[in-house]
Amino acid sequence: MARGALVTVIGAVLCGLVAGCTADAEPIVTDSPTVVAVESPSPSSTPSPTPTALSDDELLAMLPEGADRTDAIGAMVTAAFFLEQYAPMFQTGDTRVWEALSAEGCEYCENALANAVQIRDEGWTFEGGEIVVVDRSLQGNLESREQAVVSMDGVVRSSSLVSPDGKSQPTEPRRELTFGLVLVLGDGGWRVSEVVVRDA
Repeated sequence: MARGALVTVIGAVLCGLVAGCTADAEPIVTDSPTVVAVESPSPSSTPSPTPTALSDDELLAMLPEGADRTDAIGAMVTAAFFLEQYAPMFQTGDTRVWEALSAEGCEYCENALANAVQIRDEGWTFEGGEIVVVDRSLQGNLESREQAVVSMDGVVRSSSLVSPDGKSQPTEPRRELTFGLVLVLGDGGWRVSEVVVRDA
């Protein structure tokens, strides 16, 4: 399926999952939230991942209870955990969990990874930016035995960057967003293949 068609499908599914979605709703964007708001050298074309990728068993041991299920509940638990790893990846520079949960070709995942690697490799420190999922908003549907669509609201806390010489610079204010994720099921469990974001 072409990317444009996939975004249209996700948008339609989200209208069914997210209360208050209308034909006049703001368009859903597919980019990772921008965290780099400073002038710095361009990142390398291929981000350098954290060494020693996690095995499926190591990842499973880190996932919350229920993530190993192959139904919609497993997809929902995995999706919420994935978003909660956004800020820790930037704060610590450890990209292994994010990489392990990202399906091949997930542009949102790749963009976030590239930003996190750039911040880490250039010696910046990322503060804040945690995504707090609103549990009662979490919804999910199985589109097939191997694909699920999950939506949830989340509060993204304000964030800032601290330069290598100790100067702090705000990057993003606190925001309330709605996230839509497509997950695919493989031998290792659910993986995120698409993320769309809009204002809640």
